[in-house]
This record gives sequence, C-alpha cells and structure tokens, in this order.
Amino acid sequence: MKHLRLTSLGLALVALFTTAPTFANSWYEIELIAFSRTTDKTLKEQFEAPTAPLKTSNAMDLMRPLVQPAVADLIKAIPACAPTPAASDATAPAAVSAPVSTTTQQQIQQLLSEHQQTMQPVAAAPADSLDVQLDAEPVVASLYQLNFQNCQMEQWDADGQLISRALSAQELALQLPAPAQIPATFTGDGVEKDNAYLVGPDGLQLKNLAYQLQREAGKQLLLHTAWRQPLVSGRNSRSHWYAGVYQNEAATETEQSIDLMQQVQQQLAAVQQGQSSLQLWYSPWQFDSLVQLRLGRFIQFDGTFYLRQLDDANQPAQIAVKQSARLTLGQIHYLDHPRLGVIIQVKRFTPPQETLAETL
Repeated sequence: MKHLRLTSLGLALVALFTTAPTFANSWYEIELIAFSRTTDKTLKEQFEAPTAPLKTSNAMDLMRPLVQPAVADLIKAIPACAPTPAASDATAPAAVSAPVSTTTQQQIQQLLSEHQQTMQPVAAAPADSLDVQLDAEPVVASLYQLNFQNCQMEQWDADGQLISRALSAQELALQLPAPAQIPATFTGDGVEKDNAYLVGPDGLQLKNLAYQLQREAGKQLLLHTAWRQPLVSGRNSRSHWYAGVYQNEAATETEQSIDLMQQVQQQLAAVQQGQSSLQLWYSPWQFDSLVQLRLGRFIQFDGTFYLRQLDDANQPAQIAVKQSARLTLGQIHYLDHPRLGVIIQVKRFTPPQETLAETL
C-alpha cells in the first residue's frame, strides 16, 4: 500500500513539472489604447515633468521597422534582389522579378541622395572658373540611382562614365527619416512569427472602444495597437511605444527653452517646499512610453508615459505619468490621469501550430 502512495505522489510530481513549462512560457496577446484629454485649467494639481529619457535600450520596439525602416529592409523587399537558388538545385523555383513600387524607389533614392550629399559635398568652383555653376542639391541628387534589376548602385564617375557597384554596409545601415506623424491605429501584417509581432488590422478587438474615443469631444486618440508575444514566468518584458506628432530637433530646442522659462517661476515656489524638478529633457514624440509586463501568479503591469502638451502654460510642456496595475486575463483595464488615459487588455493566445498539435 505504501508503494502505491509513493507511486501516486511520483505521478503527481511528474504531472506538475510537465505542465509548469506551459505556464512559464506562454503566448499572450496585448492590446493597448492611449488617448489624451483636453486641458482642464480648473485643476490645481501640478504635474511632473520628465527629468530623463526613457531607458529603451533593452526594450522591444516593434514599431521602428515600420516607422523608420532601414534601407536594407526595403532592398530585401524588392523581388529582384531576392537570392537566386543555386544552379545545382534544379528543384528550386526560379526567382521572379516583380515591379517595384514607385514609393519604394523614391524612398531609397531620396535616402541615398541625402546620404551622398552629407558624405561627399560638392566642391565649389574657383571664382575665375568659366564652368557653369549648378545648384549643389540637384547635382548630388542625380549622382545615384538604384538599378532595381540587379540591386547595384549606378554612379557617374568624374569622367562621366556610368559604373555599378554594390551598396556599402554604411548605406544599408541607414534608416529613413521619421515621419511627421504616426497613424493613431498602428498594426502590422499579422503574420505569425517565432517571436513577438504586431497583429494585423483584423486582429484589433477593441475597435469600437477606440472609435468611441475618437468621436468623444475633448479626447484625442494617440495610439491603438496590439501585439502577440511569449511571456516567461518571473521575467520582465519591456516594450517601447510612441505615437502622435514628431518634433524635430530645432523645434525641440526652441520649445524646451520656452518651457524652461515658464517653469522657472513655478519652481521658485516649489524649491522652498523641496519639490523642485526642473525639466531637462524632451521627447521628440507627442506620446512616448515604456511598457513592462511581468508574468507570475498574476500579470504585473508597469507603464511610464510621456505626453507633450503646449496649451497650458501652468503645466510642463511635457508631463510624465507612471501607472502600475495587476492585470486580470481577458479584462479591460483603464488607467486614468487628468491628461492621459490608457486602456490595456491582456489575454492568452494559442499559436496555430499549438492548436494543430493539440488536435492531432
């Protein structure tokens, strides 16, 4: 009898350790909505300003490949640049060249032209030269063009000869400049991957809620996105999300100076109370955030959000909001702030391969 009890206990332990990895490394789908509120100048609360940039060096960024794609990624997307199968492999399908979109061509050519203008400025001719003077920008813009048939760069040399060369690693590493504004609804292709990926447009489950926010007076939808990723028990998952209008460096310096001047008077009184926190840093995005999820007995959510606002001189030009919550799977959680609202939902996701394996 004692032997049977030990066997039962052994089986229970085997079952426990067999199922533990499934919980410890499971897939989840996270949907996030962020929106701002119109300034309520009747509020007496003084909001905090960020004093340091978000620490995003080790954070997952699923937006950047779409917001600021590297030129190498664009070139890889050109069918003519796809690697051709080896000649000995008779069974491999032949590479088929497809038309390259005009937008893709323009993006690559513009980027390479700007790069060439920066790296090799056109020297001005001597004052006594009889050569016709041309504007530097049009000349430089004509130096490079991408041959989409063989993915080589065609360059006119000093003798007027057209030569071809492969793209350099430096050119391939370049990224397109940031857009003026990111669409509020931000999704990917939804194609399943082995690691984290953005859902497609049809994967958003809170569309009605986002639509209501867009139509409600005094609110601006900043970001609506969703992604799928595995979460490992006991480990933090950090991701970087941003949206809204992009502010260039020149405008940043101007508005930062204005903001600092505005805050001086506010901070003089605060210093006496030991509450001075003068803003020394400014994010280029209207909305910038760092989201952290930790899987355990429950899902711990910690978010740091930076929101830019310029319509209330009594508040910092950029405010910092920190929110923490314990999330229940499947429930819609609302994190409230007088100027910012965040809605998040986390639920389990079963990849198609696992679904197929379970049915076999």
